[in-house]
Amino acid sequence: MRYLMILEVSQKQAYIFASTKLKDNIANSESICQVTDPGFFREIAAGAGIPFCQEDNLVYSGGGHTVLEFASEKTAKAFAFHISQTVRREFPEMELFIKTIQYNDAEEPGQNLKRLSEALEAKKSVRAASFHQGTFGVERMDATLRKAICTVEEDNRISWEPIPEYVPEGYSVPKQFDDLGNAKNESSFVAVIHIDGNAMGKRVEKIRRENRTKPWAEYKDILRKFSKSVDDDFKEAYKEMLDRIAQNLKNRKLTALKLQGNTFPVRKIILAGDDVCFVTEGRIGLEAARIFIEQLGSKTNKQDHQGYTACAGVAIVHKKYPFYKAYETAEMLCSNAKKYVASFSYEQRDASASAIDWHIELGVMLESLSEMRKQYETADGKQLELRPYLLSAEEEIWDREKIRRYENFRTLVTNLQSDQIAYARGKIKEFCAALKEGEQTAWYYMKNNLMDELALVGFADIYEEVKNDRLFTGRGLDRKIFAQTADGKDRALFFDAIEMLDTYINLD
Repeated sequence: MRYLMILEVSQKQAYIFASTKLKDNIANSESICQVTDPGFFREIAAGAGIPFCQEDNLVYSGGGHTVLEFASEKTAKAFAFHISQTVRREFPEMELFIKTIQYNDAEEPGQNLKRLSEALEAKKSVRAASFHQGTFGVERMDATLRKAICTVEEDNRISWEPIPEYVPEGYSVPKQFDDLGNAKNESSFVAVIHIDGNAMGKRVEKIRRENRTKPWAEYKDILRKFSKSVDDDFKEAYKEMLDRIAQNLKNRKLTALKLQGNTFPVRKIILAGDDVCFVTEGRIGLEAARIFIEQLGSKTNKQDHQGYTACAGVAIVHKKYPFYKAYETAEMLCSNAKKYVASFSYEQRDASASAIDWHIELGVMLESLSEMRKQYETADGKQLELRPYLLSAEEEIWDREKIRRYENFRTLVTNLQSDQIAYARGKIKEFCAALKEGEQTAWYYMKNNLMDELALVGFADIYEEVKNDRLFTGRGLDRKIFAQTADGKDRALFFDAIEMLDTYINLD
């Protein structure tokens, strides 16, 4: 007889970002890691006299949940009682869902796990309430908290020593947003980056399908190795990104960042499997995301022997901006990048590509990405933004999306910053206002100000390739201002780079 148990922390983002303090967000994220860690399970089981061994009881951990197995219903129920009691006592604001089912030997292993997931979803759908009492009016309030938080007694809590956060040698982790390198009167922006692996659920489903006839023990081992490799590979990509940024610091590429002592300009928030969130000084957010995805793309999962693609959403906001809203924006941007990649999928398989989308928040809180993008509409019905951009893609997609390559944006913005073209910064920014008025106004502005050279910075290599493609709108290639993308919309070629002029630092 065998019983399967699934544990999942619900409303994770609301829990992590319950405070406006960076150190509290990180502590909350670590709390979620704690309650889903085998070491935590082992301590609870030992205190309750329940046998627990990671090798025997852990099925796998990934996709935001943990699956365990027990030899009897009595043991499973006792474990569920003690862990839920402990979490409720020590982390009263955390929502932990637990569901147990009996393993059916007549079904394939994958069918049992599917039935377990369905049982969990059914339980979540009938929760007593999905909201909390905000305040009773008698609590001690804290301006850094989004709602009143229960005070937890420190006595008799299970000790937890999280794995020390990696930081390149010679640096320390930042404890507040000011430590990231913000400089008064220069830059007061932070970048919140959310990265998510592409088609990870489908890869798990493929593993289940290909191994459906395997014995339970072998099947369990395959899933465990896959999820461990995913976790290891994403963590290694994050570490390599930090090392690359440290090398840029060493090479004095980041002297514009006003770092406090030896603090590092990046801080991890979430790093669990393929779910990643970190925060950086605003000007290096895009490049940090690019480097992470490039490093991830060089790795291969040790179980299914496939590489990785991922999408990134980068919300660039003022350091005083509500952090939970910034994270929500980063999630929406990541989803939009995923939607862009999915638009290239074929009938029999998913497209292989990585993409990035971003938004600079200048103080107007909007609830959806579509509302944000409405702010980028021109007077003649075109779009100012060209993003999302491809970071990498299989050859067919890469050739098709000549315009929407991140490398073009990167070339354009770095050349504008390095005075490769002799235009005053103010004149370049005025061009944005002309773009907002539409193609006709922008074209006259470019001609009247002798700005034809602008069209040759960043996109020069593309023009020869597309002369016969009807890619550019208006009077042909003499305009070089808007281009029609695969979604049928006319988008400005230069706006993204000009908007990022003061909020971007190129990294080697």
